[in-house]
Amino acid sequence: MKKLFKLLLKTVIVLAVLGVAALVALRIMFPPEKIKTIALDYAKNTLHREITFDGLSFNLIGVTLDNFAMSEAETFQAGTFVKADKLAVKVALKPLFKKRVEIATVLVDGLNVNVVKQKDGTFNFDSLIPASSQEKQEDKTAPEAESETSAFVLLAEKIAVNNCNFNYKDLQTGMTAGVERLNVEINGLDLDSPFDTKISFTTEFKEKNGPAVSVPVNIALRVFLANLDLKQAYVTVNNISANYKTVKFALKGGVKDFTAPVADFSGTLSGINNQIFADFLPDLPNFSLPVINMNVQASADLDKSTAVIQNAGLSVQNSGLTAKGTVGWASVSPTYNVTANLNADLAQLVQMTDVVDGFNPAGVISGAFKATDKNNGQDVSGTVTLTDISAMYDPVTISKTSGVIKITSINDVSCDKLSGLLNGEKFTTSFSYKNIKDVMNIVLKLDLDKLTLASFPQSAAEEEPAQNDEKADSQPAAEMGPETFMNVKADVKVGEIRVPYFRAEGFDLNADLKNVSGSMTKTNGTVSFTLHPGAVTDLDSFVKENKIVKILLLPITIVRKVAGVLNIDLFPAQNEAQKGEITYTKAEGVYTFKNGVMNLDKTTFDSKLTNINAKGTANFSTNALDMKVSATVLTSQTPIVIKIGGTIDNPSGKLDVLNTVGSVVGGILNYKTPGKVVSGTAQTAGAVASGAVKTTGEVAKAGADAVKGTVNAAKDTLKGIGSLFKKKDDSTNK
Repeated sequence: MKKLFKLLLKTVIVLAVLGVAALVALRIMFPPEKIKTIALDYAKNTLHREITFDGLSFNLIGVTLDNFAMSEAETFQAGTFVKADKLAVKVALKPLFKKRVEIATVLVDGLNVNVVKQKDGTFNFDSLIPASSQEKQEDKTAPEAESETSAFVLLAEKIAVNNCNFNYKDLQTGMTAGVERLNVEINGLDLDSPFDTKISFTTEFKEKNGPAVSVPVNIALRVFLANLDLKQAYVTVNNISANYKTVKFALKGGVKDFTAPVADFSGTLSGINNQIFADFLPDLPNFSLPVINMNVQASADLDKSTAVIQNAGLSVQNSGLTAKGTVGWASVSPTYNVTANLNADLAQLVQMTDVVDGFNPAGVISGAFKATDKNNGQDVSGTVTLTDISAMYDPVTISKTSGVIKITSINDVSCDKLSGLLNGEKFTTSFSYKNIKDVMNIVLKLDLDKLTLASFPQSAAEEEPAQNDEKADSQPAAEMGPETFMNVKADVKVGEIRVPYFRAEGFDLNADLKNVSGSMTKTNGTVSFTLHPGAVTDLDSFVKENKIVKILLLPITIVRKVAGVLNIDLFPAQNEAQKGEITYTKAEGVYTFKNGVMNLDKTTFDSKLTNINAKGTANFSTNALDMKVSATVLTSQTPIVIKIGGTIDNPSGKLDVLNTVGSVVGGILNYKTPGKVVSGTAQTAGAVASGAVKTTGEVAKAGADAVKGTVNAAKDTLKGIGSLFKKKDDSTNK
């Protein structure tokens, strides 16, 4: 890099000297018209292009070329490749004899260059570059001493580039880009003294069918070339500024020692809000960031293609991110070993965006991280510390939450203890997450003293019609795209619960499941739960709120639905005030999953009036049900049995008449005092007969005939007594 830089500068000096000598010779040997003829012939025969220019003038100290243009391949009918309104160079003559090149003026005015990438991948300038038969060998001569400087002194009073444009068009993608309205002003250029440089231009970019992006840029530099001693050379950046809509970028600093560059920059970025992205991302929420402060100190080893970042930082008000480490670019993929520290004040988020308006976040998140290029860039580790975090998401309020999250890698995150208040009640939790072969392994332990919610948090799903939810649940997994699988271990304990549609004195859950997904079609493992005394005030609404709740209470939901079809009230209210509620003293479930089939090892739902036990399976792969539910009204101690089939979303059921009537007769015959029939048993039998005749008359008749001899003793009792299991509105239909 440094050799190239020195070579270029020396070339400029030599060309300047030779150019002046050539000017003198050309003026004597070739008049302007003859030169024009030679140039036109050369362009046509060698470059296979046309050129035009209005005038070429020489004098003893300079040359001027007006209205120059070069065509695309062959003729101007194909377009213009390069054009310039004016090119001029004026050199002072006397200083040349003192090995000094003093350029009075270099002027480039109205230069336009058009670069085009053709559809076949070639460029419109390829024909101007002669093909080489072999690669040039590297210059193997011994490097020059670092202290060597040019024997010439180069000075330029003024170098000006005015209103130039460089345009690029990619015909393969339809993308266009360019640097337009380029202006460069260099005053007092001197190899041995600092000089000022001003540059301004506008970058343009537009993808096919995309919005155009235009960014004006201004640069002010002070340059010292140290007579080509690159170790002593430096560039001071007084200002680099750029604007895009409301965004303003400003940078200052400098680079010294171009043999091993050392950079020190600082800057600001302001005016970032959602409106600046509206052309690309119109649906972004409203936000407006305060001024972002930036700084970086780094040094590079150009020979090794590495850099050391002593410090790099971003800060916004009281929040900030700092980093340091090493980076390299010698290989195909970049290498890096970086450490970083984060400190974020959540309360300041409210000032940046109305997205968190009403959430009232507060507290501090801090962290220390390390990242390397190992493991395909996934080698990230560190800790995140939460201190006194609070936030609101109606109707949930989290406060005084603190803990440390450990990041072993991007696929291994854990927390030994996170504690705080949830709606004013103490909670403690621990969790871990590991991604192993694209399967998430989650371990969760939660202990919550009490849970009280006035309503459930609103979700996008609530805005969809109910039938859409059912369709989504029943939609085959293949139609829903690739699934995300999880292995879940959970140990959850919650004290008193008061939430919509449900109350309980406590809740325990244990789960050890593999391949859990939205469809549950490949799930294996076990889950068990216990609900302490409470009530479900609206079962349908409650299970609709949460997928987990729906699965846990699936047997109860199905039993209630089928019982309703059979016109049997399995959950009679204790009084009018509790009508519609399902009050229970205890509920337990133990489920085993095997390849998407849930086996009900144990399902009990005990209340003061009815006990329910369920066995069977629910197949999440086929959506099929095969269950048998036994419901016992405690006043009779005689169960009725319901067979349940159909699907999870549309269950169907019928009374198991043989088992039900058998249990009735068994209840009668088991009494120690012959002939004494307890009224509760009679009422139960009547309910079975009445309900069965209404909904499954033929089945009931066949069952009754099959056990006719056995039930003669109870026949009179079974007639006309059926109020217990019948719904209240049934009486009007008799």
